[in-house]
Amino acid sequence: MNNPTTPKQSTVQKRLLDIRITPRMVRWVDLAGQRAAPIGVLIVFLAAAFLAPAFYKPSNLKTISIQLAVLGIVAVGQTLALLVRSIDLSVGAVLALGAVIVVQTESGSSIGLSLIQAFGIAAIIGLANGFLITKRQVPPFVATFGMMWFIQGARLAYTKGQASGTVPELLRAISIREVGFVPAAFLVFLAVNGIVYFVIKYTHFGRWIYAVGGNPSAARYVGIKTDLVVILVHMTCSILSLFAGLVLSGYIGYIDLRLGTDYNTNSIAATIIGGTTLTGGRGNLLGTIAGVLLLVSLLNLVVVLGLPIHWQYAVQGVVLVAATALQGFRQYLLSR
Repeated sequence: MNNPTTPKQSTVQKRLLDIRITPRMVRWVDLAGQRAAPIGVLIVFLAAAFLAPAFYKPSNLKTISIQLAVLGIVAVGQTLALLVRSIDLSVGAVLALGAVIVVQTESGSSIGLSLIQAFGIAAIIGLANGFLITKRQVPPFVATFGMMWFIQGARLAYTKGQASGTVPELLRAISIREVGFVPAAFLVFLAVNGIVYFVIKYTHFGRWIYAVGGNPSAARYVGIKTDLVVILVHMTCSILSLFAGLVLSGYIGYIDLRLGTDYNTNSIAATIIGGTTLTGGRGNLLGTIAGVLLLVSLLNLVVVLGLPIHWQYAVQGVVLVAATALQGFRQYLLSR
């Protein structure tokens, strides 16, 4: 008997698959990957208008804008990491270093000195992540996941499990104080995005980031120091995460041990929803902003509707899986 799967049949099946994947299909899937977040935001806002009018109360919109600012600052750093084919699972732990600022200030240190120490620690953490990934060839997931547990353990040891204190007025000012009718945190978020957007759009370093993510071997061949780019990106990611932690501390007004626990998955989900691929070299900050707005508004809508908290986790999981599947299929078609 003949083998039911012959080389000739395999060739025919492959050709049929190639016929189905048309240029028009690739264009539509690519466009869907880029526009999924803005379309999702529009759907959520329309649903809120019919299901939960309280969503549009000024107090709730203020809350959304501050939450958008905190997650958005973290997601900017995560976008840079994904653009160079990396990832950072320590952003939530670094964000929680805002507790260290409070404890040091409460014990008599000046806020300026505490800020310098905290940002210095964040830079060292990013340097360590980048060094492990580039020089020791540790997979980014493993390196940053291990760093996350190290930071959490060190923070618990330093605070003895009792992180508490009065949030300095400076942090309150950059979080909840309003400039006109806009919270200061939102303006800080726009400033951070403007600076990073300028860097990746109009500087050599920004072009190096896309080159390293798109084709590391080719980037290395033309003289780009790929290892240095990856290290600097991780340092930037850690610094932005700590800055987001300061904004969050000023917003909630106190410190607890769960601070930053959701920001690892949320920052990755928002970035992927915004069109940044896990394979590097494709993505932009505007898409990330749309992804952050979609995730924040969707989770806020769940709260406004009065649904149990487990629905928030369900929404986060569904959004992350759907976004990853869409971007994975998009990358597959583009590669063909």
